[in-house]
Amino acid sequence: KSVPKSPLPSCQSTMSKLELIYFDGPGRAELCRLALSAGGIEFTDTRHAMADWPKMLADPDALPHKFFGQMPIILHGDVKLAQSVALSNYAADIGINTKSNPTAAQRGLDNMLLGAHSDLQGAMYKCLFGSDDSKAAGKEALPAAAAKILKGIEGAYGEGPFLYRTDGPSLGDLAIFDAVTSPFPGLKACGVDLEAYPKINKAVAAVADDANVKAYCQKRGF
Repeated sequence: KSVPKSPLPSCQSTMSKLELIYFDGPGRAELCRLALSAGGIEFTDTRHAMADWPKMLADPDALPHKFFGQMPIILHGDVKLAQSVALSNYAADIGINTKSNPTAAQRGLDNMLLGAHSDLQGAMYKCLFGSDDSKAAGKEALPAAAAKILKGIEGAYGEGPFLYRTDGPSLGDLAIFDAVTSPFPGLKACGVDLEAYPKINKAVAAVADDANVKAYCQKRGF
């Protein structure tokens, strides 16, 4: 009996050059960009102006309509993915994870920090989008919301500077680097005080000093 073919794309890539599609800014694609860059993966960084988004939504054939009506999106041979956490994991798996071969427990740590990264972004976006009143409320709530998450992140780190690798950042480290340093949204840009988190600051400094990450940040344009 033949097995019906899945309507989803194959998980095997023909390994053509990867294309990452998002807006012309950091947001929910920047962690994926960092992971690709840290792993030495060349990619086409396709960036759309925010002003183009209504036009894309109005076009039923536009790529985002095939992927939950949103971006970022990865196209890599026959691999087609959306959802930022999936993209970041894929970027790590074809790059930095091929060098470190993380265990299940280490992958769990990485994804725990990806969850924290997502929670921090959600709290910060409340300060940046919405009505004036809702943004003011988000800004007022951010220090307490961030402190709860940052305490958990600080506790995940040992003597470091990285989460578990000794030769460079893992995906979890890159997630914390992005949450702290991104211009939009980022904890420093939002005015969150990080003095009480020495391990986080140590990890962020170490990621910033990684040669591949440094080279990418110097040319990313924001």
